[in-house]
Amino acid sequence: MDKVYRRTQIVDLLRSEEVETQEDLRRKLVRRGIHVTQATVSRDIEELGLVKTRSGYRLPDAGGEPMAALQPTLAVVLKEFMADARQAGNLVVLKTRPGNAHSVAVALDANPWQEVVGTLAGDDTIFIATSSSRQAGMIRKRILALVAA
Repeated sequence: MDKVYRRTQIVDLLRSEEVETQEDLRRKLVRRGIHVTQATVSRDIEELGLVKTRSGYRLPDAGGEPMAALQPTLAVVLKEFMADARQAGNLVVLKTRPGNAHSVAVALDANPWQEVVGTLAGDDTIFIATSSSRQAGMIRKRILALVAA
């Protein structure tokens, strides 16, 4: 189970139900098939910038600094999930591990690039459409540079 998926599940849990303690959060994650230690839960809470209140944990306010931790950077997502990037005419085709294309496509869409007309994600493949093969080549190089950084 990767960290991005686990943290996405934590955010989803907090949006849908109350979480009173770290142990409560750990148990709710186990019900979703995510087995973690209390130390991992504690680290996730800190890195997500969750707020502890009398009634339990909650997501930070949208205006707060920690909210950025809820969305990993495009470079992090690409390094975590991307397996290959190829150009096919005016398309860039990204391959990911099975089940991870959607996460990468969301990160790509959150970082709009003028050259990108649109993205389409399946299970392990993403098509990035551009207006020309030259633009597709530029996008592929930009993606590879993010992964190499």
